[in-house]
Amino acid sequence: MSMKLGTEIPGTSAEGNITTIWVPTIKNIKAPTIAELEAGTDISNYVMLGGWSFEPSQDTVSDQRENSIQDFGAPGRKSAGDISIEVIDNTNTEHKDQNEAVTLMAEGNAGYIVRRRGMATDAPLAAGQKLTVVSVICGEKQVINPDANTMIRSKIPLFAKAPGWESETAVIADPSKG
Repeated sequence: MSMKLGTEIPGTSAEGNITTIWVPTIKNIKAPTIAELEAGTDISNYVMLGGWSFEPSQDTVSDQRENSIQDFGAPGRKSAGDISIEVIDNTNTEHKDQNEAVTLMAEGNAGYIVRRRGMATDAPLAAGQKLTVVSVICGEKQVINPDANTMIRSKIPLFAKAPGWESETAVIADPSKG
């Protein structure tokens, strides 16, 4: 299939179309179940716009052959890079009882950050949807100094741990096929 020059490609706004869930346990990060995801806490309303930082990278394995003037490569080790999430922090405020993101991601807590893009946040989870799933342990909360016209917020550093991550390659399991 080839695309003709000038073909208009539709796009989907990110506004309101990203869901972030803190999930305590997932048996298979390649195929989380709806039950596992629903046992988590939707923290989407706490995450600041642009507050999710996850930029996996991959090294190159050098493949230099003595009979060639070209250098080749192969996929090497992967790194999750610096992972963090910036969230509303209601510590000491009149809204202190609504501080789930900070509470769930306290230093030393382990779990999974699950992100779904491209669908309205209030759209139900369903089999076949693609997700990013990252197994993490939380670091020490970093208070962000406020700028003018901003909310009180903090940054939670996250560290990838086994079993690792699936970068929009996890698919919600179909319960009829399990």
